[in-house]
Amino acid sequence: MNLFVIGNGFDLAHGLKTLYGDFRDYLEEEDWSYLEALENMYGFCIDSKKEWVKEYLWKDFETNLSNIDEATIIDGGEYMDLGLEGGDIGVEDTLDEYWQEQYGFIERLNEFVMSWIKKIDIDTTIRTDVIDADTSNKFITFNYTLLLEEMYKVDKYNILHIHGSIDEDDTEPVIGHGNKEKMMQFREVAKEASEEYYEKKSSIYNAVANYYERTLKNVDYFLMCNRSFFKKLEDVKSISVIGHSLGDVDMPYFKGIKENVNKDTIWNIYYRDEGDDICFKNKIMSIGVNEDKIRVLHSEQFFNTEVV
Repeated sequence: MNLFVIGNGFDLAHGLKTLYGDFRDYLEEEDWSYLEALENMYGFCIDSKKEWVKEYLWKDFETNLSNIDEATIIDGGEYMDLGLEGGDIGVEDTLDEYWQEQYGFIERLNEFVMSWIKKIDIDTTIRTDVIDADTSNKFITFNYTLLLEEMYKVDKYNILHIHGSIDEDDTEPVIGHGNKEKMMQFREVAKEASEEYYEKKSSIYNAVANYYERTLKNVDYFLMCNRSFFKKLEDVKSISVIGHSLGDVDMPYFKGIKENVNKDTIWNIYYRDEGDDICFKNKIMSIGVNEDKIRVLHSEQFFNTEVV
């Protein structure tokens, strides 16, 4: 049995428009006011050059979700005059309602992701013969599309969409950052401010913490929910990681795989860009895989694509 671990590069190699820059284009057409509110959180205004915003915000969107313009938000809150008779005393509830009105829109982010993914055309003529109809193979995909199911006819029960998919029987797509520490830092400052009866500061820092919590991708939770799938990997002879950047936020998943496969399992790690071969090898070694069990290959060897 083989295991395929698939990232967005897999869908991109098949010609699918699944970049987060494509998601921005979708939001621009679907709900401009939502896009404006979202980008404003990161210091980009309506007059910002589109290409520049795509490069500095959307290129690595999930990571950047934890990089809002904190200084502007905090300063704005500190100097806000609510016009209440008691000044800043007893303002916490009022401010909490205000922050919810201002930043509650982020709760709809995954809803927009779902509608965007549903509209992506996956009818591609590109194929790779590395993936065949072997019913024993398993797939862990970080993608939300149903490319494996519909174009490669892989049984959906052999596929784990680790962050959800558009399949009606699956959990809905979830995007987010992995910076739990930053959320906890703001929560701690809010707690200390509350203990000192500094209600305004407590509310402001809680508002930022709430935003980060709503955009957090809880890796530990997803691992726990899918532990039964990971336990089925004990007979895996080889692992192929394709189209994945091996970002820090996702490394716990790879550690989970390593802990459930045999120590003699071969890891085939595919890379595209120059320099990633060394980086990817070091990443896999960092989770405890022996160097002699790792093969680093250019993605061209996986995507021996043909037009059919």
